[in-house]
Amino acid sequence: MAHAFRIHFHNNCPYTIWPAVGKAPNGRPDNSVHFGTRLNSGAGVSFDVADSERGIRAWGRTGCDVNGANCKTGACTGGQTCNDAGITSHALLSEYGAGNDGREYWNLSYVGGIINIPTRLTGPDGQSVLCLPGNCPPDQAFQGPEDFKAVRSSAAGGTYTHLFCP
Repeated sequence: MAHAFRIHFHNNCPYTIWPAVGKAPNGRPDNSVHFGTRLNSGAGVSFDVADSERGIRAWGRTGCDVNGANCKTGACTGGQTCNDAGITSHALLSEYGAGNDGREYWNLSYVGGIINIPTRLTGPDGQSVLCLPGNCPPDQAFQGPEDFKAVRSSAAGGTYTHLFCP
């Protein structure tokens, strides 16, 4: 992968999180990009994605069994490595997509879902959005399909920090 951006997950929660990454351009799962793992409290893990990708989603799952399946929140099909790109997760997602202008567009979203884990998403240029249960305005995360105030853009490349329990 010549040019990439990195999604760095950090678990600041007092419980285990199962982060996942999937690809679903236009809402259609595409298993060419997928990732899943277990992340204990205080730990971090990263996943690299080609800058040209669109429809990338990342989220956290909680209350999963030892195989990363049967999660209480953020559940998906496929166990530890989801094969539905979070379509069924009904959780707070971070979303990423390459723009035609060479920039990466990103946001938090819980359209049709819940804020299952408090999250701060910070871009490589220091921009950040924060979504907490009971405190997540539309300029911080998509709550409906028209909440475009939540979208940020950054230069291609760099690291996006997905912090659970900021």
